[in-house]
Amino acid sequence: MRTLIITGIALFLGCIISYSQDDVDKNGSKKPTISRTINLITVTNNIYMFKGKGGNIGVSTGEDGVLMIDNQFAETTPEILNLAKRLSDKPIQFLINTHHHGDHTGGNINMINNGTVIFAHDNVRRRLMEDERRKFAKEQETAFNKKLDKLAKDGNREIAEAKTKGSIRNMGDFTPSVNTYPAITFTDNMTFYYNGEKIMVFHVQNAHTDGDVMVYFTDSNVLHMGDVFFNGKYPFVDINSGGNYDGYIKALSRALILIDEETKIIPGHGDLATKSDVKYSHDMMVALKNSVAYEYVSGKTKEQIIANKDLTKIYDAKGFGDGFISTEKFVGLIYDITKKQYGKLKPRKN
Repeated sequence: MRTLIITGIALFLGCIISYSQDDVDKNGSKKPTISRTINLITVTNNIYMFKGKGGNIGVSTGEDGVLMIDNQFAETTPEILNLAKRLSDKPIQFLINTHHHGDHTGGNINMINNGTVIFAHDNVRRRLMEDERRKFAKEQETAFNKKLDKLAKDGNREIAEAKTKGSIRNMGDFTPSVNTYPAITFTDNMTFYYNGEKIMVFHVQNAHTDGDVMVYFTDSNVLHMGDVFFNGKYPFVDINSGGNYDGYIKALSRALILIDEETKIIPGHGDLATKSDVKYSHDMMVALKNSVAYEYVSGKTKEQIIANKDLTKIYDAKGFGDGFISTEKFVGLIYDITKKQYGKLKPRKN
């Protein structure tokens, strides 16, 4: 019965309501308009999806307050807060980062300054700190070179270099900006009891990254998958951040065990989805891995395999290669993984 009611509400509302930042009339009432960057999509009677240029945001509203999943970019925070206020007069109490990428965590500092407590996997906090440390090192290098060039114009370059090193040393060592990081981290799973339901947050190892989590609203039967699921597109497996192709497939398999045909799925990118969409992506990844492996052991080169459009034509026809990851990049990734798995083979002579 609950599922029928939720489905009816979603169909009645057409699932999509959009607001802009000045969408209140002179009487203070909400008036639907078209947002420039973010669409507000009704998932259930109290769970919503914000769809914009960054990763998809999940929002739970209720008596306890507002719980948010991901927050896109820093520049979108005002619009995100504005949309949240139209759903609830309560504050955004909790925020969950599904992983560390900037299109999902870019607004962290703004949310923290707004009084929100952020949760994430241990590796998310670690990688955010590493990103800031690299940024600090790059800023130091840039400052060093500018200072050196300026002093070198007026005299001996060795003396200028010594003076520059002393000047840069005064900048101090790297100090993390704690306000940009999750305040609470966990290793495996955690549970929220919030807005009248049990919300399960669980880590999937080495999938899109090494810090991915999914968030499952048990009573509402809604799953936010973060970037472990790109609906209708080839996924981004971030090898440099601990991502793993086989781990990604395992994560999709885990989701398929958890959900059913009535589950509403919020992907990291793409439209609101169902179990069949997740299964299609899972089967696509398995099929392409097997196809590329066959071509590889047959002696085909990387260039030949990428050029073989028959391998991906059924997916490309559906627009899978039109996203962040092109067909060529995705097939190339699978080739690299296959080569590592099978070892170097001599190309077959024509």
